[in-house]
Amino acid sequence: MGFEDIYNHKAIIKESANARVNLIGEHTDYTGGYVMPTLLGFKNTIELSKNEEKKFVVFSEHFNEKKIFNDFIKSESNDWSDYIKGCLFVFFDEYKKIKLEHFNIYISSSIPLERGISSSSALCVSTLKALNSYFNTQINEKHIAVLAKKVEHDYIGVSGGIMDQMVSSIGIHGKAFFLDCLNLKYELINFPSNWKFCLVDSEVQRNLRSSSYNERFNELKIAEKELDVEYLGGVKLNKFNPDKISNPTVVKRARHVVTENDRVLKAKECLLKDDIVKFGKLMIESHNSYSSDFEASTNDVDEIVKNSTECGALGARLTGGGFGGFTVSLIEENNFSKWYDKITKYYPEDKIFEV
Repeated sequence: MGFEDIYNHKAIIKESANARVNLIGEHTDYTGGYVMPTLLGFKNTIELSKNEEKKFVVFSEHFNEKKIFNDFIKSESNDWSDYIKGCLFVFFDEYKKIKLEHFNIYISSSIPLERGISSSSALCVSTLKALNSYFNTQINEKHIAVLAKKVEHDYIGVSGGIMDQMVSSIGIHGKAFFLDCLNLKYELINFPSNWKFCLVDSEVQRNLRSSSYNERFNELKIAEKELDVEYLGGVKLNKFNPDKISNPTVVKRARHVVTENDRVLKAKECLLKDDIVKFGKLMIESHNSYSSDFEASTNDVDEIVKNSTECGALGARLTGGGFGGFTVSLIEENNFSKWYDKITKYYPEDKIFEV
């Protein structure tokens, strides 16, 4: 099935955006810190044409469902079409001089949903790229990311930073995307040839709106207030004073972010120096912090991390917003086949993906 099967004519615009895996740096983005994701081969594609009947028609291949609407009011049921509505609302609100037009839209995607690899950001970025192409508004990639974040944060209501949107809009497959989330300066860094990353699907579904994600967001904002800083990302490890924070749970959340920022900076140096062993240790430290201090892991996910390292991975960790989804493992290239043979005794091949 494709665009022509639904709309009986060809699309005039086609744009795509990829999912990402975050190698290290969780919940450091909206606290003004550092992150290091990379793009995955999974992608979301948007095709569109003008709708002459002055209505918006959207078809999702994944849900095999068509939605028709004439306004940008968000549904009460958190429907998948809200992301398209949000993109349209934000785009036309940003560019008020553009005359409103209606569209036929077709969504196809190879991205596994609710697995912590940012399917929603890829959807928003690809939709905004399609609108940018249609109207020839010449929005640069960074501003597309800013608008996509506005869709998820302001319209959908998911608290979070701009990492996912930035790497989905600007990243290059096969390169690490090091980002300073405070000033949006980024570097694209090559991976050493003897490194390999691999995903394992925990099959634990996650939904950021109904999980504890927003709760963690609020806890970190409390930490910033009590530490009297605008962003936790500006707090260096040797300057972190937990005694200023009244709630012991909030201390743990803040400690994760402060130590995680330090790990991301060290991980960048490891990439540049081809230090695979230290990078792997940093991934394990990151997961342990994510699991114990941030309490964003699950028993199933912890088990995957343990099994992966015992099978020969130099590092492994939960990736993404937490509470389920994928783990990412670092394996030395010449040991990959041994690791793969061992890990497939625990998990089926269709749950393991090379980055």
